[in-house]
Amino acid sequence: MKNKYLSYLLLFLLAGLWSCSDDNDVFEQTADERINAALADYQKQLSGSPYGWKGIIYPGGGGVYSFYFKFNDQNRVVMYSDFAAESAATPKESSYRLKAMQTPSLIFDTYSYLHVLADPDGGVNGGSYGDGLKSDYEFSFNGDSLNTGNITLTGTKNQSKLILIKATQEEATAYGNGGMAKSLLFSNISKYLTYFKRFVAGGVTYEIAVNQNVRTITLNWLTGTTVNSFTTDYYYSSTGVSFLTPFVNGSTTLNGFTNITWDAANMVLGVTASGTKTTIVDAAKPIKVDVAAAKRWYQAALSQDSYWFAPDGFHVNGVDDAFGVNTLQEGTSKYYYYIYYPQFGSNYDLFGPLFYTPDQNLEIQYFDAVTSPPTFSTDGRIIFKALGTSQTYPSSGPVVLSKNLFYDTNGFYIIQLSDNAYDMVSAKDGKGWISWQR
Repeated sequence: MKNKYLSYLLLFLLAGLWSCSDDNDVFEQTADERINAALADYQKQLSGSPYGWKGIIYPGGGGVYSFYFKFNDQNRVVMYSDFAAESAATPKESSYRLKAMQTPSLIFDTYSYLHVLADPDGGVNGGSYGDGLKSDYEFSFNGDSLNTGNITLTGTKNQSKLILIKATQEEATAYGNGGMAKSLLFSNISKYLTYFKRFVAGGVTYEIAVNQNVRTITLNWLTGTTVNSFTTDYYYSSTGVSFLTPFVNGSTTLNGFTNITWDAANMVLGVTASGTKTTIVDAAKPIKVDVAAAKRWYQAALSQDSYWFAPDGFHVNGVDDAFGVNTLQEGTSKYYYYIYYPQFGSNYDLFGPLFYTPDQNLEIQYFDAVTSPPTFSTDGRIIFKALGTSQTYPSSGPVVLSKNLFYDTNGFYIIQLSDNAYDMVSAKDGKGWISWQR
């Protein structure tokens, strides 16, 4: 038995020696030499593209943003970003370096437009405090990037995805001439006073909804009496708005919008859609009312003994937080968000603000008691009726202004955005709405 054991041990050691010898035979270079060669190849690619690179980044926190990069061989890069009007129009130079980490990596090592997305201060980029938009400024190369026309990278901290695409001479010129900044004129769609907006392409009327926070565009249109819907992520390019997923309806294909114009005096946005110039116009009601949406919204919270919340209260006539609910304060407790809580009491729903206390608790200081359940009209509107108010209810200010719109007898259309997000839009004229989340 002892001799048999020694024989197995000898075979194991010989196998190990053969493996080491085989490794040296397979690779003519050491591991360090191979990774340095890869870094040199990536450096050559980045700086060797004569017209720079278009960049598309998908932060870990969602959304999509576009960049333009021009790398040189002295570890300097000039960039534009569609994050804001200034970054789209003003080039910013910073440094970069290639480094052998666990894999070959590209590091933007001085503060740049990329860092804005990754900044942990939510006040800088609109993200969450401590995480920002969960983007990155250090990336690892995917192994097959050298074998494709594009370069794909993955963020080392938040796993955001960055795709670099070689730009053409025409595109590089357009970025330098402010093409991306002109494309951002499309963001003026948020200045329309009505919630509902439409345009015509290929003889079909489309309702368009743009979520600029998460960078999505939704198109709704009718086939007979049936509502169709399409949603895609979008980003700004040197020539307009680009859809991440092309839209196809019969002979009409939309890859996005080009030739963006904005008439500030008349608040009219012009675009070219599928090769035809058109304008986006306002509308007072949906292209077709979802008559069951109001009950779905109400039941979704009721079934979970939960509530809907809206951080900014009502948007009215083009103004976010039109009534100033974010200014509310009760003693040392500060406003947190507005809520609607179905059947908070035995015979009433609750509508009112929640406050955040210094000891990090949420509390109700006062509220509207709403007749439960609200009225669900046959044409799809939800109408609220006042039952009363709690004690110490304010006599004026943001709460009273919110209350007055909330109880408008015309009621509201409910627009479902997702399972946990609905917009409640004034049925009177479409110029006031509140965005509910759960």
